[in-house]
Amino acid sequence: SASGPAATHASCDARAMAMMKQLDTAKHASATPSQYRMVALDLDGTLLNKEHQLTEASAEMLRSLSSSGFTVALATGRSAPAVYEHVKKLRLPKPLPVVCYNGASCRIFPAATTNPREEQSTLFEEPLDDATVDAVLEFAASIGMMVQYYVGDDIFVVCESEAHRDFVRRYQELTGASHTYIDSYAEARLAGLPSKALIMTDEPDKVAAMALEYFKHQGIDESRTAKVIPGSPPFFVEFLHPNVCKGNGLLKLCDMVGVTPEATIAMGDGDNDAEFLQFAGLGIAMLNARDRVKACADKVSLKTNCEDGVVFELEWLRDAGELSMPSK
Repeated sequence: SASGPAATHASCDARAMAMMKQLDTAKHASATPSQYRMVALDLDGTLLNKEHQLTEASAEMLRSLSSSGFTVALATGRSAPAVYEHVKKLRLPKPLPVVCYNGASCRIFPAATTNPREEQSTLFEEPLDDATVDAVLEFAASIGMMVQYYVGDDIFVVCESEAHRDFVRRYQELTGASHTYIDSYAEARLAGLPSKALIMTDEPDKVAAMALEYFKHQGIDESRTAKVIPGSPPFFVEFLHPNVCKGNGLLKLCDMVGVTPEATIAMGDGDNDAEFLQFAGLGIAMLNARDRVKACADKVSLKTNCEDGVVFELEWLRDAGELSMPSK
């Protein structure tokens, strides 16, 4: 059920405003109170299969809904560059909002874009603060781990070992993203504060607990400075601004495009999807979701991400007349 902190407006440019206008959510005024007007979908473990690919069945379903006036959005922990291939493959007939960096940023892409990097606009951003960035970099250095430092479309890394280079390779295979190699994180700091930072490790639960202990010893109140999340898939720990989560990102997006959270469906599978599912009017956990996420959901899908579970659920809702499709 929908609840959570009030969303805030963010300033955005004329191009972004024009794209949001094209979503034409005002058309949903004719919808019944029980009909949903927007779906927001997690990527890895939800919309994408185990090969982290978008199936043609999923793309066709989302195109069909978009052309019918139903609003489609994505919400992911990935960086913006790591979603471009999927944005291009979707080729939606309406603009596509994407909450990325787990809610630290939101981009909007024009209909059927072929050049997402150049044609995107930013709707909002909420980076980490200086003190938290210092603490994350110091902690990672103390345990010999590598940090991925995200500013805009750049992922800055300092690789000091073959193990570090292997993590970069694995992340590139997972997301298709490219990295910017630097000699010192001081160079990254000059580029700006990061939307998020990742410490790369095959023991994310252990390293997340160590990070919290390190913050405590440094006198840092992590509840006011950073959110620490073991990653999915499990080879990193993520650090975000404490106000940042996919749920709050969804609330901001709803506010900006003119759709209430109650009229939104959210689908996800990972720990970072918990608030996301709770804040939506209908939160659906994939069959392959973690148990904690299933416990937060209004419904658990009968299908996994490898069985086109998103298509299965949206077809069921469409056939039941629960989706508002004013352009149909």
